[in-house]
Amino acid sequence: MKTNLEGIPGPEVQIGDTSYLYFGGTSYLGMQTDLRFRDELASFTVKIGTHWGASRAGNLVLSVYDKTEASLAEWVGSESCLTLSSGFMAARILVEYFTAPEYSCLFSPNCHQALLPPGGRRTANWSELYSEVGKELQKDRTPVVFTDTVGGEKTPGPILERLEALPEKCILVADDSHGIGVCGSRGSGSWKALQKFNFKDLLLCSSLGKALGITAGMVAGPAHILDQLRKTPFFEGASPAPPAGVAALGVGLSEGWYEQQYERLLQNTGYFHELAKPLQLLKSQPPYPVFYFTNPKLAQYLRENRVLITDFEYAAEAGTSSPKRIVISSAHRKEHLDKLAQVLKRF
Repeated sequence: MKTNLEGIPGPEVQIGDTSYLYFGGTSYLGMQTDLRFRDELASFTVKIGTHWGASRAGNLVLSVYDKTEASLAEWVGSESCLTLSSGFMAARILVEYFTAPEYSCLFSPNCHQALLPPGGRRTANWSELYSEVGKELQKDRTPVVFTDTVGGEKTPGPILERLEALPEKCILVADDSHGIGVCGSRGSGSWKALQKFNFKDLLLCSSLGKALGITAGMVAGPAHILDQLRKTPFFEGASPAPPAGVAALGVGLSEGWYEQQYERLLQNTGYFHELAKPLQLLKSQPPYPVFYFTNPKLAQYLRENRVLITDFEYAAEAGTSSPKRIVISSAHRKEHLDKLAQVLKRF
């Protein structure tokens, strides 16, 4: 059931005369409704302007991009970072870059649609992926494995053990849109964990519009590849992300707001995991803040009890039934989590 809203929901949302608790979406750190962050974003919009509709390869450039990219790289742990207008653009620039004769592109079973080029297909399972990688190495070709860092086989949470099984001679391109801000040291995402696997090259792409709360995407990786990406028509021909959001992201990183929200998320998720554990209704992977279930009657029951969750059929998962998702965020308070648990216990 689709409902139109007049504004971005926080942990509570008003629809008509009815107030609901909201446990959906991807605002894991609650930044979209965080007052400090919104004030900073509004201030930078007045100071810098609404949008920079010119190429970053032009003769006039805004300094905010380089400054924030340096802060992002330090936080994530990569040698270099590059921001783009969206997570989708960040994924596509890497797909374009590696679509060259010297590379053989392979796509994991949980690979996001944004990483699939025209005609590309996901492997049916991880065993097939490992087998295909082995075949390409025997041909002296460099396999480039595209994957998501989180989610697969209808369970939430990171899949690092799947990626660790790949040969070191691979190049790994990993979409961390649901990992950055949520996983890793200080919520900095999956880079540091993946770096330990010593792949030939490691590149991370991500939306910055989920946990981090701005309209932008990011690529993290070695400087020699990102320097080449900056020279591509794909990058030079596109407008960058809105500068005010990029500037607000830089402040959030320097002031430690994201780390503070991450710690709060860990507390909220840990608390709800303990409440939900006896119910055996939900699939979860502590401390990841997303809980899956597939029972449509439970989704309807939650709505009838004024609890809204993520419940729709995702086109990228065509041919399968999308799992329903309960999402815990930093914005939730203890009473929200207690109420959700009480409702679930009565099901």
